[in-house]
Amino acid sequence: MPLEIAILEDDPAQSELIENWLKLEKFEPSAFFSGQSLLDVLAQRSFDLLLIDWELPDINGPIVMQTIREKMQLETPIIFITSRDSEDDIVNALNAGADDYLVKPVRQYEFIARVKANTKRSQVIAEQNNTSADFAPYTFIPGSDEAILNDSHIELSGKEFELCLFLFQNEGKLLERREILSAVWKQEADLNTRTVDTHISNIRKKLKINPSNGWRLKSVYGHGYRLERVNTE
Repeated sequence: MPLEIAILEDDPAQSELIENWLKLEKFEPSAFFSGQSLLDVLAQRSFDLLLIDWELPDINGPIVMQTIREKMQLETPIIFITSRDSEDDIVNALNAGADDYLVKPVRQYEFIARVKANTKRSQVIAEQNNTSADFAPYTFIPGSDEAILNDSHIELSGKEFELCLFLFQNEGKLLERREILSAVWKQEADLNTRTVDTHISNIRKKLKINPSNGWRLKSVYGHGYRLERVNTE
């Protein structure tokens, strides 16, 4: 069954171009020309990937994404496609829940590569079973974006959950910011790494990562982060 991709783009020519590229790769695209029309459909059905433009005639892209993430509680991968290319815009979009970011004019082969990377991630998540990942005293529940600490349930965003697993699975290893960005956000160089710092700060607070809970998350100046076990005995 082909993967289904929603395109939210109010420019008919741009939407048609993207549709044609996706069809060549055997994806099944559906075009939407307003934010509300996509939200209405998402209340009834799901997609494997969402492509969202920033500037729309009714609701702008960031608000559409905020509705999808916070009100509808959907973790469907989202790629922003927009003419905005400032560092702040990129970082804000990623922090708000976007999984990837493409600046217009979009290049066909880069676009397809990003689409495949993000749909692959969604398939991996969908295929995960409910086997928990244990890093005492933390337990991470795949598929739920939830962590458990001493019987307390902690809700995480999709990106926070992925970041937590990446850090804990690489305990003791110095991870550069761009390495984290590549592994979790599927972003390479030329993107500001403040989004990593923001998410690190968020999970440190949410999970109460500190020596009293057996872990230390260290910032290594000029390099990145290292998550270490702490002997509490």
